[in-house]
Amino acid sequence: MDLSAEKIVKNYEQLKGSRERFTSLYDKLHRFFYVEGTNVYPDENNADLPALLDSTSLDCADVLAAGLSNYLTPESSNWVYLEHPNRELREDNDVKVWLQEVADEVLLTLSQSNFYNQMPIFYKASGVYGTAAMMIEKDATDGVRFYNIPIAKTFITEDARERPSEFYLILEYTSEQALNRFGNACSDAIKEDYASGRSDKKFKFICYLGKREDRDDTKEDKPNKPIRMVWVDVLTKKIVKEDGCDTMPVVAHRFYKRAQVVYGYSPAMKALPYARAANTIADTMIRAAMKQADPPLLLPDDAFLGEPNFNPRQINYYRRGAMTPRDEVFSVGNDGKPGIGMEFLQFYQQQIRLMMFYETFQAFSSLTKQMTVPEVMERISEKMTLLGPAVGRFMNEVLQPLIEKVVFILYEAGRLPPVPEAMQADPRFEVKFKSRLVQSQRQTEVNNIVNALSITGQIAQFKPEVLDKIDGDKAVDEIFDITGVSREILHDDAEVETIRQQRAEAQAQAAELANAQSVAQTYKAAAEGARNESEASDV
Repeated sequence: MDLSAEKIVKNYEQLKGSRERFTSLYDKLHRFFYVEGTNVYPDENNADLPALLDSTSLDCADVLAAGLSNYLTPESSNWVYLEHPNRELREDNDVKVWLQEVADEVLLTLSQSNFYNQMPIFYKASGVYGTAAMMIEKDATDGVRFYNIPIAKTFITEDARERPSEFYLILEYTSEQALNRFGNACSDAIKEDYASGRSDKKFKFICYLGKREDRDDTKEDKPNKPIRMVWVDVLTKKIVKEDGCDTMPVVAHRFYKRAQVVYGYSPAMKALPYARAANTIADTMIRAAMKQADPPLLLPDDAFLGEPNFNPRQINYYRRGAMTPRDEVFSVGNDGKPGIGMEFLQFYQQQIRLMMFYETFQAFSSLTKQMTVPEVMERISEKMTLLGPAVGRFMNEVLQPLIEKVVFILYEAGRLPPVPEAMQADPRFEVKFKSRLVQSQRQTEVNNIVNALSITGQIAQFKPEVLDKIDGDKAVDEIFDITGVSREILHDDAEVETIRQQRAEAQAQAAELANAQSVAQTYKAAAEGARNESEASDV
């Protein structure tokens, strides 16, 4: 039985209460790593928050987001392609051409939409909060639109396989916005607020997304779609809109995933203690520098008036003879060692960069032309292994369902070419990735193949027959699959067979010609020998 409006609101309140520990942590992460993001506690008075005096944490969060964006989903290159899971169909030319055209249309659609504007925000939210969510919707103009859901407004449940199964998204609208979206289904309070002319008051709604329990498989209308999408007015606990989808329109990523924990953990969570320490040290160093530049002073008087103040530019009065035998104005409190503070600050800054993979992405920019290609690829591969689990979840939990969703939207909109006849009975496809990050992580597989072939070549020097074990065609196919290089530059099996047959025929003709020339030379030599012998006998 599908959830009622009251049950949806109750589930949301329970999820919100059980996540309070994470929410409190999100608030701290927001202050140190994501100050431009949506406030986790929007109603909180932030006037008493300490000033952020060290920007290392902010810089590292930006580098992490930019690095993932540029090396996982780069706008300037084709980072995704489609492949048929059936190997025979995969080699079919019509199938390959169709899948390539679909992939090109997908990339074109993404470039025309707001995808490349939203993905850096998504990557940053995941790197800072450990959990990020994005909604994909149809768009009449661009085909698709993408919306990042702030972590404070996203609540998730998991299925038995620890995959996101339900989403409770909190949306707030003014009365005008609510009426534009939900019409007469809005509550009387919303209608009265709109009639009074007010426009700043926000009304809370829950957008629930989950598997539909009560549905008729024979019908394809929205109330019978596999995914239920319903909006609930939190105040009145009434459903204001019921909708449905073929596939889940929201994708979520957990940067680090712990068993039995719904929400993810992030690099910023590991770096938070260092960020707080760096901020405190920076505050101390600023005060120390101010004291050095403009120290507190001591002035003579009969006695100190009040407690001594050793802040910069402060004046303290001292009793004559207690500190100096004569009246004198001098500075005090400048015996600290700022150098030690700077060393501590640099240490904590380096730890923040390490936790946030700053050096990993900066390594790309520090590569030199003097390095050989194997050295470059090995260095990149070594760095990328640290991001392996997170990148795997980005591809499996986010990018793969996202691309599939876009393909289905384009198909329904009639923007894809007709499915080839060979695929009519089996219209499946697999989403593959070939971005620089993916290639870097898979470079180890290529290195292993190259090393194995190199060792085999060394053995073949004293035992040539071992080369019979190597299938060169399969080795080339495997390397192209791993590196993600377009197979368009490869000949298919039929073309290869034709080329080899023509080469064999040319070689046979050359051999016959060479043999004929050898026979002719033999006859010529024999004829000349006989003539010479005849001439000699005549003499």
